[in-house]
Amino acid sequence: MNGRGWLEGQRVALALLVLILVYQVGVPLLMVVWTSFKVARPGEPAFFSFAFSIDNYSRAFGSRSFWSATWNTFRFACASVAVSFTLGTFLAWVVDRTNTPLARLVGILTIGRIIIPGILITISWILMASPSIGLLNFFIEALTGAKRVINIYSFWGMVWIHSLETTPLAYLLLAAALQSMDPRLEEASAAAGAGSWSTLKRVSLPLVFPAVGSVIMLLLIYSVENFEVPLLLGGRANVRVYTTEVFFNTSRTPTDWGLASAYAMAILFLSVILLALYFRLLRHGERYQTVTGKDFRPRRIDLGPWRFVTCAISLLLVFVITGLPFLVMLYASFLPRYQAPTLTALQSMDLSNYREIFDDYVYHLQPLWNSTLVGLGAATAVMLLVSAVSYFVNKSRVRGRKLLDFFGFIPIAVPSVVLGTAFLWFYLLVPVPILGTLTIIGLAYVTRYMAVALRFVSTSMLQIHSELEEAAAVAGGAWWTNFRRIYLPLLRPGLTAGWFWVMVHAYRELTIAMMLARSNNRTAAVVIYDLWENGSFEQLSAFGVMLFALLIVLVALAQSISQRFGVREQM
Repeated sequence: MNGRGWLEGQRVALALLVLILVYQVGVPLLMVVWTSFKVARPGEPAFFSFAFSIDNYSRAFGSRSFWSATWNTFRFACASVAVSFTLGTFLAWVVDRTNTPLARLVGILTIGRIIIPGILITISWILMASPSIGLLNFFIEALTGAKRVINIYSFWGMVWIHSLETTPLAYLLLAAALQSMDPRLEEASAAAGAGSWSTLKRVSLPLVFPAVGSVIMLLLIYSVENFEVPLLLGGRANVRVYTTEVFFNTSRTPTDWGLASAYAMAILFLSVILLALYFRLLRHGERYQTVTGKDFRPRRIDLGPWRFVTCAISLLLVFVITGLPFLVMLYASFLPRYQAPTLTALQSMDLSNYREIFDDYVYHLQPLWNSTLVGLGAATAVMLLVSAVSYFVNKSRVRGRKLLDFFGFIPIAVPSVVLGTAFLWFYLLVPVPILGTLTIIGLAYVTRYMAVALRFVSTSMLQIHSELEEAAAVAGGAWWTNFRRIYLPLLRPGLTAGWFWVMVHAYRELTIAMMLARSNNRTAAVVIYDLWENGSFEQLSAFGVMLFALLIVLVALAQSISQRFGVREQM
């Protein structure tokens, strides 16, 4: 094949990718925008006309509930970010910049928390801090006689749970920045007489300002789109946010599609602003570069006796974030009836909840299998798609490649509740019979996780030299064949990491699954919510323990495969 034929193959592949991304990203989002300007319901003849109205926005902006949800969303996001950023920064500093004992263990346990579905953590904290059944209130009453001291059904209860959910993300994002900072500046601060806290505040944090700003922006995006915590706690706490307003307006009867789309546009608008600020912070990152080619050797700060204090605090945080919720769920899974840990309760423990789960395959185990199938399909489709996108963005000079980068990354600014709504409305109108099937959930997952998976692959793609492709072109191979035989094998470490990341999150995702679930396509997260709504706390706990064990196996498998195919370190 000559060079012209090679270029034609690239252009065909590029055109196909653009069509796929426009279909997966552009068209569903256009549905949200279109519906927000339509008074007619989806499917009615007037819905397809080009007569637009701002009545939905007038109803939203003119109602007290919209501005109440706006204020609640704003303060919930800001308060949650303040707590999670503080905790994440502390853990990242302790693990990566100090000589704290057991720092490596703290880091592993913090990252491991990411695999646990957020809805399980939320329910665990309800079982611990509910004013009526909470174990913490039981112990406080037994010790002091005070009743119902802690109420998790409150605004600050929501903030607390969501902060613990996003602390591992803050830690993960800040750890890399702290690892790559020149420690000589901190040593100079110490030589000038500044203590560890003063050095952290005046030297370390200012030097990682771009990373700090970008982490805060991403945490705000995740907080604005959070759904599980406001759904489970917001109703009883009387704290409605944008995401719950979208859900309630699309799930109750009669369905108010127009008002739901107006709320969805508010979430999308806010997320795009935050994403723009995120990119602006990254653009000026070169002002804070301190790592050069001159004698850069990361060294840890010697905390002296204080290292034992930081070790104790770090272990306590990890226990609160991960260990305590899991132990509560494990305890509840063996109880025939949820109750405080007394001698009678301990004597009543058995395996009946686990037996009931295995006895009802359709209700309990079929959704686990559904999540596995959706995860396998979505993860494979995502990684194949983003590997081709990454190739054109980073390795080709074909016109239109920037459009791929835009469509590949813009889903990160689209909250799950908006994306689920978009796919629901789109396939209500398109004559493709996939409503109520796993296919529609899988397609939504492909769009949802595309942006993060693209970052996994792009890092590996940049390390592949273009001379390999040039040699293949000279040898006369077709573009499709050489992409499959050259790039995909060399991208295997990044593809493996991204594949398992998507696979694990297919079990975690609740928002999209709830928006698109019917009786035949429920996933594991939907079953957890259904069990909670039915008051089956004990079976829910057993199901959560089983799910946690399954995810541990998946992560262990991912680590084993990554070590096998990754770059080996030389001794």
